[in-house]
Amino acid sequence: MCKPSERLTSPPSPTSVVEVETQLLQKKFAPIGAQRAPSALAKFSCVGILVSIMAVWGKFTFVPEDEQTFPDCMHSYKVPLALTAFYLISLPLLKKFTDTMLKEVDVKALLLPSMVIYNVSQVILNGWMVYRFIHALTMKGHPFIGDLHSTISSFVVWVHYCDKYLEFFDTYFMVLRGRMDQVSFLHVYHHFTIAWAWWIGLIMFPQGDAYFGALLNSIIHVFMYAYYSLSLLKIACPWKKYLTQLQLAQFTSVILYSIFSMRMWSVEERAAKHFIAIGTQLFEMSTLFVLFYYFYQKSYSKKKADKLTSKASKEQ
Repeated sequence: MCKPSERLTSPPSPTSVVEVETQLLQKKFAPIGAQRAPSALAKFSCVGILVSIMAVWGKFTFVPEDEQTFPDCMHSYKVPLALTAFYLISLPLLKKFTDTMLKEVDVKALLLPSMVIYNVSQVILNGWMVYRFIHALTMKGHPFIGDLHSTISSFVVWVHYCDKYLEFFDTYFMVLRGRMDQVSFLHVYHHFTIAWAWWIGLIMFPQGDAYFGALLNSIIHVFMYAYYSLSLLKIACPWKKYLTQLQLAQFTSVILYSIFSMRMWSVEERAAKHFIAIGTQLFEMSTLFVLFYYFYQKSYSKKKADKLTSKASKEQ
């Protein structure tokens, strides 16, 4: 019998040798900058942060509807000033954080559950606003145009305004994923100015015809966030190519509606505040139309050029 010290260890099995060699080769030839898959705990933590922020937003937004008297209950300019300033300042800081702390992480996989929850929540929220606006028009007697006084939809306009701050997550998700090509001047300008435009609208003119822009924007956002949700789930979206055209139609419709509504207001009842609110809306819609139209033309020209290049290469 051999002594313990003299016993030979059994040679490694062929299977274990292959596994070890495979791991060494994978490590040796792994691409530089390869990203690691996030853990389930990391994904859950991101979802928890998102849901917590949305819960705080909901607490300040969905106040008792029957206790609100607009514009008397509106906050001061300090709120949009602080939030929009934070939005602008946070973008380069978030990019710096992403470049240094998340460069080895597959951020898209990390944020996928959070982005799905966010976009689906926006579909539900905007769908609820569309329902409330249409219900007010069809069932509660809210005038379609030419009204200065009806407060039936004022609370929903307030929710729509508050959603402009929640929509900052559109940009944050782009920055975190490293998609700075999507964080264009148009994108940042849109998110920054629309919050101010709706704050001015609620301060000056939260009643009557103020609902129309919020209604059309909510309809567009149902389609837009539904497209984002389907895209994240890798489901084909039939209305994808029409989104920019729908947005251009929205801007045009709001501009025309605003012009006609001003002409229908009673001369005795209209005041400077109504024209300030409508003027702000006209400026916002006009600038967005120009920027979105330029974006649409640029994208269309690029796609047309790509098709011609592809066709030429096939013919060679």
